[in-house]
Amino acid sequence: MADEIKNNGTETNEVVKGDANIENAPNVDELMAQIAQLTSDRDKYKSANDKLSKSEAEMKRQLRAKLSAEEQQAEELAEAQRLRDEEFEAMKAELNHNKAVNAYKVISDEKMVESLIEAVSDADHNAIATIMEKYANAKVKEAQAEWLKSRPQVNTGNYSSMSKEQIMAIVDRDERMKAIAQNQHLF
Repeated sequence: MADEIKNNGTETNEVVKGDANIENAPNVDELMAQIAQLTSDRDKYKSANDKLSKSEAEMKRQLRAKLSAEEQQAEELAEAQRLRDEEFEAMKAELNHNKAVNAYKVISDEKMVESLIEAVSDADHNAIATIMEKYANAKVKEAQAEWLKSRPQVNTGNYSSMSKEQIMAIVDRDERMKAIAQNQHLF
């Protein structure tokens, strides 16, 4: 009994003897024995792993028990010192922030003060210069506006004491333009 087998589109002429193939294949009993062997091996390895885990836990427990009271106290002191250092650094940062706020109280804009403090704490000199320049420009503009308000109005010409309505009532366009030029503060 000869059969031709085709594998993946290529022809192979292999003569397979029907009884020989069946004899080489493992039977159900052999497969069951292999499964049982693998299961027992798995259980054995799991048991060994559990024993090692228990042994490791016991060794850790014994090590902790062996630590002397002095070593435990030293660890506690080191942890307490670390916490104090962190708290000290936080307080120091807050104190520096408060000092900076007090130092920059001449600046009335709180947002500008906060951004200046952040720039100083980050040592960002470009930001510091920009903030100070903005502050100086704002002060100059404020001073100029105050100066202009304090200046008396110059009453030159015959249109200097007119109201806006009176100026707009002038019929002659050139005369009205002269009156507007002399009373710009009304427009």
